[in-house]
Amino acid sequence: MTQLRVNVLGPVRAWNGEAEIDLGPARRRALFAMLAANANRPVTRGELIRALWGGSAPGAAAGNVYTYVSGLRRSLGRAGGRLLSGRAGYTLRLDPGALDADRFVSLCEAAEAPAAAGRPGEAVALLDEALALWHGDAYANVAALFAELDRHRLAELRIAAAERRARLILDGGCDESPIADLTALVRDHPLHEPFHELLMRALHRAGRGTEALDVYHAARRVLADELGVEPGTAMRELQSRILTESGPPTTPAAAVIARPAVRGRRRLVGRDGELALLRGLLGEARAGRSAIVWIEGEPGIGKSALLDTALHEARALGLRVVHGVAEELSSRIPLHVMRAALGEEAAPHDDPDSAVDRVLAHVRQLTAAGPLVLAVERLQWADEASLLAWERLAALTRWLPLLLVATTRPEPSRRDLARLRRGVATRDGHLMRLAPLPRSDIEQIFGTAVGVPPGATLRSLAPLTGGNPLYARELVSGLVAEDGVRVVDGFAEVDARADGMPRSLVDTVRASLDHLSPGTREALRYAALLGDEFAVADLAAVTGRTPFDLMADLEEAVAATVLVGAGSELAFRQPVLRRALAGSIPAALRPTLHRYAAQALADNGSAAVRVAEHLLAGPPEVDDWQVGWLVAHGDEVSRQAPEPARELFRRALASGRCPPEQRETLAALLDGLGG
Repeated sequence: MTQLRVNVLGPVRAWNGEAEIDLGPARRRALFAMLAANANRPVTRGELIRALWGGSAPGAAAGNVYTYVSGLRRSLGRAGGRLLSGRAGYTLRLDPGALDADRFVSLCEAAEAPAAAGRPGEAVALLDEALALWHGDAYANVAALFAELDRHRLAELRIAAAERRARLILDGGCDESPIADLTALVRDHPLHEPFHELLMRALHRAGRGTEALDVYHAARRVLADELGVEPGTAMRELQSRILTESGPPTTPAAAVIARPAVRGRRRLVGRDGELALLRGLLGEARAGRSAIVWIEGEPGIGKSALLDTALHEARALGLRVVHGVAEELSSRIPLHVMRAALGEEAAPHDDPDSAVDRVLAHVRQLTAAGPLVLAVERLQWADEASLLAWERLAALTRWLPLLLVATTRPEPSRRDLARLRRGVATRDGHLMRLAPLPRSDIEQIFGTAVGVPPGATLRSLAPLTGGNPLYARELVSGLVAEDGVRVVDGFAEVDARADGMPRSLVDTVRASLDHLSPGTREALRYAALLGDEFAVADLAAVTGRTPFDLMADLEEAVAATVLVGAGSELAFRQPVLRRALAGSIPAALRPTLHRYAAQALADNGSAAVRVAEHLLAGPPEVDDWQVGWLVAHGDEVSRQAPEPARELFRRALASGRCPPEQRETLAALLDGLGG
């Protein structure tokens, strides 16, 4: 069969061998793109209609789809047999690697093996090949809802690949300089903080420390102006290192950073019981007794703040402290976290067992000189060899004066972390699961952030944070940055003009979900449109996927405690998670998605009141389908949700789209609700 190739990483184009195919006018091209994005699986006619027209499909939409498919078959010529039709829908058959987006993902995944094996040059070459497949924004010549969503997904993968490439060059000691590429990436993605950090590192490594500091100050202004946030820990500590060093570092800056005591450290709020336990263990460590501590909790719950406070007190007691922080992008580099924490980046990269033995020997040497506190932060990102080293160190606490500490996010699906956690328990270690802070502590964080006690309107926002201290700080700092807080009689109150969730909080919550797979994040965004609670069947209807297709994504979200069970439905564990996910959808797109959701839910037989809620949140314009649905379900909606029903009836009657009989029915329903 003729080789068919399709490009979507740029304008949508297709080829029969070397001959380019004329994909025709805009909607026919969009239909082809939809089939290509879902290659080798049937796409129903209803899915195609919603993808092409959203909630404004003409009465002849089904016929138009047939016409477009027929036209595409003619354009495909000898490859026309690859466009199949059947009872389940239309299927475009593509060979492996025939779609450039699939090749891009495969090349990015292939780069991980040489990266993990210590061959960064080979990994960079594969990422270069992957990034070279791009020719502009994905689906650049297609305007359709599905294209907008997939465009965003692919753009995130492109950014991740570019970031991964730069880190490999810097961390792997490659001769190539990424300065020019990073400068362009910072210009194109000014709000993506890691690009600023990497450009600082590259400039500093090249001996251009002054320019690296200029990058920091420029990034700080952009982040403050656009997001209302300060640069993150990595950038701040890199700036501090540049200011204190006289020249460029002899080795690349590590993804795991040693943390000295920081002046002006934020005071820990709450956690009195946990801090008391750690203080007791520090006293025991000073006397030469060992212990193991495992601190876990959701992103932003305060693991780092608690650990930083404990390590600060450990130094004050004269204890030697070794502290490392793992990063996701270094999770495939053997022993990266342990090497960096112990200052062994320059050690030879021999086989993992020998490297682990070297780490243990180094720790034995340190403990021979006195008690040691060794803390590994974000253990969920540590590589396999570092986890093995941590496990063996835990066993050595029986004989060494060592206080071994780890912080991690709960990862129920990670058997290796579960094994380490069980090992802590069996060795009489201490397991800390940080719970949400009580409302009084959240209110205290509010007051500290604004400098005056919070008033009633600001305190009323405390439940929105779900007891998460990071969310509390970002909520207030975002409101302040947007001039949404004013001081009245000595109390901080939320200005009545403040509208919606601050952008900084939305970005912080979204960042806390970055560890989830792209498919799970996309499913959660759709779920956020459905409300705090939702049925899996409804989510399947809105996403166009089957419950079986959604199962892995939903299981991941439940394992990450983003979702929890709520009877026969699922629910967002924190209100802020749902609001931030819904708020991450462009405002101009949300009404259209609600309108699309309404029809999808109606087609799936969902409760009329849920359909009505989405129609009310949809565009004010009324179409024929909406009028017909209101006529058919008006009685039910009137009984269950009279206020939304009244508004929807008024919209329909004012639209001028109601034939006399339907107008009479809707007018009677409206009269029954008192006008």
